[in-house]
Amino acid sequence: MEAAVHRRNTNRATHYAADDIRAKRLPRLVGSAMYLADHMREVPVLLLACIEGRRQLMHPTPAVASLFASILPAVWSFMLAARARHLGTVLTTVHLDYERECAEILGIPYESVTQAALVPVAFYTGETFRPSPRLPLESVLHLDTW
Repeated sequence: MEAAVHRRNTNRATHYAADDIRAKRLPRLVGSAMYLADHMREVPVLLLACIEGRRQLMHPTPAVASLFASILPAVWSFMLAARARHLGTVLTTVHLDYERECAEILGIPYESVTQAALVPVAFYTGETFRPSPRLPLESVLHLDTW
C-alpha cells in the first residue's frame, strides 16, 4: 500500500502561487503525510470512523454531504478530547482508496457502512502544539456574496 499512497499523493499535487503561504508549507506537509503513511503500522491506536449508510458519487451533493456531516463532527470531538489528554491525532483519508479491502479485512459490511476517516492516536513527541500559519481571514471568508 505504501507505494500506492506515494503515487496517489503525487497524482493529486496541488499548485499554489509562489507567495501563497500554503506553497511554502506544502513540502513539509507532504513529507509529514508520507512519513505517517510509511509508519502507520507503528501507531498504537487507529480509530476507523464509520457511519451506517453509503452514498456514491452519483448521488446528489446534499445526500453525500449529509452523510459526512453526521460523522465528521464526532471525529473532530474525539480528536479534541484526545488532545486534552496529551494524545496526538490527525484526520486521514488515505485508506479510502482501499475502503472495500479494509472493510473485508475488518468485517465491516461495505454495502451498508461508509468509512469516513482513519485517525491515528498516539502520544505526541513535541513539547506543545502551536498554531499553523493561515491565510488572512478576509481572503477566505465571504459574506452575502462570493
